[in-house]
Amino acid sequence: MSRASLLRIGAALALAATLAGCEVVSAPLPGAATGDPAAPSAPTVVPVLAPTTPPPAPVLLQRALAARAIGDDAAAGDDLSALIMAYPEAAEALEARYYLAESFARRGRWTSAAELLRTFRDIAPADHRLQAPALFWIARAAESAGDHAAAVAAYQAYRALATPIEPYAAARQAAQEQVLGQAGAAAANYLHAARTLVVRGERAGSFEKAIALLQQDGRPSEALDLYAELLLLADEPDYRARILADGAALATSLGRADQATAWQLELVTRLAATPQAATAADQLLAAGNPEIGAAQAGRVYFAAERWADAVAWLDQAIPQEVEPDAGAELRRLRGLALRAQGDFAGAQAALAEAAALSPNGAAGRQAQLDWVQTIGQAGETERAIQGYQEFATAYPDDPLAPVALDRVAQLRERLGDGEGALQARLELGQRYPASVEGQTALHTAGLALLQAGRAAEARAAWQALADGNTGPQRARGAYWAGRAARASGDHAAALELFAAARAAAPASYEGARAADELGEASAGSTPIGAPIDEARWAELAAWVAGWAGASPAPAPPDAIATRAALLDEVGLADEALAEWLDALTAASGRPLELALIARGAHEAGLPYAALLAADELAALAPPTAPAQPVALRRLIFPTPYPELVRREAAERGLDPLLLYALFRQESLFNPNATSWVGARGLAQVMPETGQGIAQNLGVSDFALDDLYRPAVSVRFGAFYLGRRIEDMGGSVQAALAAYNGGLGNAQRWAGGNYVADPDLFTETIDFPETKGYVRAVYGFWGAYKDLYAR
Repeated sequence: MSRASLLRIGAALALAATLAGCEVVSAPLPGAATGDPAAPSAPTVVPVLAPTTPPPAPVLLQRALAARAIGDDAAAGDDLSALIMAYPEAAEALEARYYLAESFARRGRWTSAAELLRTFRDIAPADHRLQAPALFWIARAAESAGDHAAAVAAYQAYRALATPIEPYAAARQAAQEQVLGQAGAAAANYLHAARTLVVRGERAGSFEKAIALLQQDGRPSEALDLYAELLLLADEPDYRARILADGAALATSLGRADQATAWQLELVTRLAATPQAATAADQLLAAGNPEIGAAQAGRVYFAAERWADAVAWLDQAIPQEVEPDAGAELRRLRGLALRAQGDFAGAQAALAEAAALSPNGAAGRQAQLDWVQTIGQAGETERAIQGYQEFATAYPDDPLAPVALDRVAQLRERLGDGEGALQARLELGQRYPASVEGQTALHTAGLALLQAGRAAEARAAWQALADGNTGPQRARGAYWAGRAARASGDHAAALELFAAARAAAPASYEGARAADELGEASAGSTPIGAPIDEARWAELAAWVAGWAGASPAPAPPDAIATRAALLDEVGLADEALAEWLDALTAASGRPLELALIARGAHEAGLPYAALLAADELAALAPPTAPAQPVALRRLIFPTPYPELVRREAAERGLDPLLLYALFRQESLFNPNATSWVGARGLAQVMPETGQGIAQNLGVSDFALDDLYRPAVSVRFGAFYLGRRIEDMGGSVQAALAAYNGGLGNAQRWAGGNYVADPDLFTETIDFPETKGYVRAVYGFWGAYKDLYAR
């Protein structure tokens, strides 16, 4: 018998032993899922059915890989096991063994994975394309088992293959050597990774670890020398400030005063708003360094909210400053620092002095507003109102004029003068309709007038909003003017205004609602999940070239795609995404490169990165550019996981396009997204909510990390949204409010479980995040309906 045959027999025995050790989930007894008290407590006799012939091996493998793509590793494992057992000699069986092992690894069953992976490597040809990822997975399995020496050996063997992701293996090997106490070897491998990785964040992290290990290994001078390389990667202000502070501390400890001083000076001059800058200022001033002046010290302490220190240094700096606007700014900062300490009289005097010194300069005018605000904070509200009005009258072209008028409206409202606040908002909106303050003022005034039965005045306010703006704000003004016209009985005008809203911004909340009011059916014709064909890609390239120029043509991101694919193949999805995001950052502002990255990420199955690139590309296009091509719109509003989304939407009676709109807002289609409050996955389900949904759906083996699996996240998100729609009487807006802000709050905003007017309900939401969420998702839903067939 040949060695290959013996290996296959051994593999079959190993597989049988592995599968025998796997958990077996029995089907629930009748009534068990619903808690039926009549459910039997003892096993029932189940008739033995004749065995069925499994599907052909190619079908099983294709089905397993489809399940793998949506994170349903259990279903993938079932099909792969069936393939191996039914067709052990089929051409597909070898790959099935690898993917079965991988499915165990992705479920955290590392022992089973390692056994099958070793068997795979024994029986697969040495040049098989899956030999390398199998070795990487074996190294990861050893990591998980705590066998750090074996992990080091496996990573070293993988590195010898010289694949494009060798530096990632080096960094992981270094982490294992660090645990083993091999500081020197770990530092060397981290340094190798830092100098050969491509992603800046990964490189910076490796440099930091190498620095720490070199210090631990008694080599602080070598560690200090690495800071110059690390700082080349540290662009983000807070991160750079931390690195500079750490480097300065190490330089000081080594007696390298000149280097420490240089880094401390950078902190106080370029990064004055960071927490580390104040400490650096303390050190420089204590050393009597002449390069930090009183003005800079005052600014640094002001940013750190060390008010007394700020006042003391600003007092020294002010007599030295001869330039009027700079002097006004120092006096303004001094006044604000005094105000923060409760000295309103001193603050008013300092701010008045600043305003008088440079009445037409930026600092002087800001000081005037700060002076008026200080008066209001001191309790003189009417005097503050007068001051804001005088400012807007004196400087009508100043960007701060609408801010001043907005504060007039706020103070009138605080005094209980509703009509005065309304008139102030109307004045603000009519004078500055395109300012943020004017836009908000006109809409707020329109709502107040409509609800007071003054529909004609409301329509005039919203018409001013529409006439003074473009895009979403024009749509908002036109839509609500249409509602006001309808309330006045002018239905023909209402329809015209709804059509104007629809044309101005079809992907906005008001644009989507205008389509509802006009009775427009879904206009999209593209099937969900359909590929973007070459003609559409060519159309996108021509569109970009039309306003950005066509040369020099950048190279496609093939190297990025290769590294990212290899990383994803060994379960390092975050690192794979980071490759694309790093490329996106490097291409920022360069439309031709962005277009290539958007296409590359899309074709690699990473809609999150593709969407970000397409969004920036759309933002760079000039107003004179032709309408966005279909490919760009599809990148901005993608439809990944089509079969899964359609199936779960049908199960819950939902429009799949509504689900896509929700996922776009929740996670931008990043399946590994985690919010600052802990929500996870595509649908951003909170862990506690996920546990409740799992119980409702009868998912007994649910783990919180399952929320990162698209198969789970889409199912749970669809279930939760469907329930909220039922709870809120079918209102999509109210259901979305409940999804984001909680069912109790949605019921509070609705005054129960029924929403008579979805627009007024949305305006009633008093959580800014939730209101913005409802508006965004509903607008995205409109965009999806314009693109895709339902």
